Amino acid sequence: MSTPASSPRRTGPALRRASWPGSQMRVGDAERAAIADRLAKHFSDGRLDETEFNERLDQAMRAKTMADLTGLLADLPDDETAAPQLPAPEPRYERKMLKVALQRERLRLRHERREQRRVERHRRAYSLRWVPVFVLAGIVAVIMLRTLTHSIGAWLLLGLIGYLWLRRNNSSYRDY
Repeated sequence: MSTPASSPRRTGPALRRASWPGSQMRVGDAERAAIADRLAKHFSDGRLDETEFNERLDQAMRAKTMADLTGLLADLPDDETAAPQLPAPEPRYERKMLKVALQRERLRLRHERREQRRVERHRRAYSLRWVPVFVLAGIVAVIMLRTLTHSIGAWLLLGLIGYLWLRRNNSSYRDY
């Protein structure tokens, strides 16, 4: 049994496999499962101990490209071809995958619409925030107008304020 301390390094054949034209292609769950099955076979044959098997299995489940998967089997005998050959998916499986993709797209669109409605509500609330201020200003103006038209004291106060304001402006001309 071999127990390398680090993850398996790519050597000779593994480097050639990593330079395949499709080595940068993303892998799916089916390819990861095929590699996991091959690793389990090597584990059951005694070529891998439990800790190394678990490390390689974790690495296989996190693999994103074909090159990531081929490095996992580089130091093991090649029982099968380097790239896992998968049977053509069944039409039922394809329909299921299309339904899942359609459902994801629906959820994404629903989320976008929800976000758009939230932004629109926020804009509407932002534009309506001045309405209470204008209503209050109108009420104050009506009260002031009503007070001024029915009270001689208010007119006298306005006249006094106007006189002092005019006097202040005229006094600035005399200083020069």
